[in-house]
Amino acid sequence: MERKNRLVFTRSNAAAKRKFDEAITILEYSVMLVELFELEEFNNIIAGQLRLILCETKNTRIKREKVTIDQSLIKKINPNPRLYPIKDSIQMSNVITEELFDYTKQRIELKIWRNQIIYKTDIEGKIQEIKIIDFIKETANKIGGSQAESSFPNKSIISDGHTKIMLRGIAKGLFKSIGRDYKKHASMNLSHIMEKIEQSALGD
Repeated sequence: MERKNRLVFTRSNAAAKRKFDEAITILEYSVMLVELFELEEFNNIIAGQLRLILCETKNTRIKREKVTIDQSLIKKINPNPRLYPIKDSIQMSNVITEELFDYTKQRIELKIWRNQIIYKTDIEGKIQEIKIIDFIKETANKIGGSQAESSFPNKSIISDGHTKIMLRGIAKGLFKSIGRDYKKHASMNLSHIMEKIEQSALGD
């Protein structure tokens, strides 16, 4: 039986596991700094880390055939990671909330998870739907200053305010899916920062 809220590591790879843990820690600190200190610049870091962990790909050629290789960190430590699915209410409407995922349901395969609809809106009478993978990549490219061609039908399809809420929601869904207690780690991270500030003050 699958353990609840636990991502099982089935392959021993110390270097990849270390990189994954570092990326998760950076993501936790970034979410905390946005939430507690309103340091909006760290949304850039959140988007970049989500892409690195969940959606990193590389295009190459194998025997003259174009091939896309999945280089997501989560795949490097677990060949078949599973994450909690999007709530039905999110898929059926344009509800904007941090509570994006349904933690009462079974977790699903990464490929299926990435292709879920995370946002739906009406533009000039046409329904436009955005998948998780497209949202993460597009957002990481946009706020990272990438000149990559936009895959969105309209560059302003999602407001900046909604984008920030959705980034935090995806990050928190990831934490839950791998059995990571965000609130506990945020408290520990904050305590660590305060301790360093106090040590610095005493040193002066």
